[in-house]
Amino acid sequence: MRTAAILFILLVLSLSGFAQSLSIPGFNQAYRDATGYWGACPMGTGGCPDRIETAGCLITSLAAVLDYYRISLAVPAAESCTGSAQFGMDPGILNAWLRTHGGYGRCSTDPVGDCCLEWSAVTQVELMQYENAASTGISSTARAEIDRALGRGYPVIAGVHWGAHCHGTTTQSENCHWVVITGAAGTTYTITDPYNRDVHDPHGVHTTLNHGVFGAYTIDRFVVAAGPVPARPEEAIRITLSPGGLPGEVEVTLSTRTGGEYKIFV
Repeated sequence: MRTAAILFILLVLSLSGFAQSLSIPGFNQAYRDATGYWGACPMGTGGCPDRIETAGCLITSLAAVLDYYRISLAVPAAESCTGSAQFGMDPGILNAWLRTHGGYGRCSTDPVGDCCLEWSAVTQVELMQYENAASTGISSTARAEIDRALGRGYPVIAGVHWGAHCHGTTTQSENCHWVVITGAAGTTYTITDPYNRDVHDPHGVHTTLNHGVFGAYTIDRFVVAAGPVPARPEEAIRITLSPGGLPGEVEVTLSTRTGGEYKIFV
């Protein structure tokens, strides 16, 4: 009977969000090493004037997701922003690969060149696109899809806005910025924001939708990235049973190697 009670508690905890957020350190689109890599790398094709540091939030988020799935790409020296052959995954490598694999297309907002990501060029993972129909907050349908994806270990790339217009004099009001949703946090979500003002830090900012780098974010469009979920032993749950303070009582301790801990008495 006691064993059944413990198993029931474990099930309830797993369904109520005891699991940690997906482990996605993410990249900083504004990062520059001593040579300017990768923030200064030109994006797109056909004379696109964009740079990763100013317009690369989407490909930086996508690079973080591909890195989560342990996907590496090879870029020959002639196609690399560094002038040297590269292998691995970061925004610079992904950008160079996209530029030579039909990964950029023309958007109506592009003054010149092809600056917009062509999702169909990315075949390493399955990408499923959705819209959040709510003008504020998150619709129940969108929340259900996001929760289902996270529960399966799939990260979600989300286009967001935080004001009436994206920036400056633009009339664009949606998908102003892109982030990676990594887990649930009460009524909001944890995210990796690809814009970090510290240009010397290659990592994104770990925060929540309510406290994005640019403000409180509202989700517009979102893309579930499905693939073989990598094992994350550092987030494994460890269970310890010990005598409780009362006769016949058992203390159940559930802890993770990342520091989370719950205690239950049965």
